[in-house]
Amino acid sequence: MIQAIDIKKTYKVGKVKVEAIRGVDLRIEKGEFVCITGPSGSGKSTLMHILGCLDRPTLGKLFLDKKEVGKLNDNALAEVRNKKIGFVFQQFNLLPRSTALHNVELPLIYAGVRMRERIQRAKLALEKVGLSHRLYHQPNELSGGERQRVAVARAIINNPPIILADEPTGNLDSKAGQGIIELFQKLHEEGHTLIVVTHERYVAKYSERIIHIRDGLLEKEEINHLT
Repeated sequence: MIQAIDIKKTYKVGKVKVEAIRGVDLRIEKGEFVCITGPSGSGKSTLMHILGCLDRPTLGKLFLDKKEVGKLNDNALAEVRNKKIGFVFQQFNLLPRSTALHNVELPLIYAGVRMRERIQRAKLALEKVGLSHRLYHQPNELSGGERQRVAVARAIINNPPIILADEPTGNLDSKAGQGIIELFQKLHEEGHTLIVVTHERYVAKYSERIIHIRDGLLEKEEINHLT
């Protein structure tokens, strides 16, 4: 489903060039649950942003469903993200003065879906993540785990084949984090492709494959033999 060929990403910080990704080859198959891990500053989040079409590589090629996406214009990339990829971030990225329901329906508003349909679909998504009783609560009325569940509901509202999560348990206690990972497992069982960036070992152990990144390079891969 996703193939990266010799991906490189260089940033300019003043007059200094920073090589965040220094040549990564990677293939992720449809329906896989993959974790990308590595120390702080290793380039793992940069790689995820490239895989999710949030950023463009400086060099190299990125294919999604055998179509090269690195050369698409901004509007075409936005369409790919909206239809094919759901995002979950460490900081939740929720609108603070909007209800859980409104936060979840946002992607449908951008897609031009009618109000009645998008509200119905948003309610179903929140029910799926166990928050049917929190539809009209704002983020400051929710726990960290509940906020992240709202973010997951928003990520799946368009039923995207791919879900990308960047440190999704980073701001949660162990119990809430475990609940999010169990939710990811359920989504994986339903056929979604999951790519999770994490530095937490207990999260990575639930994936099928662990990709270790260090200094912008793929250091090694592990296959998890799940029972």
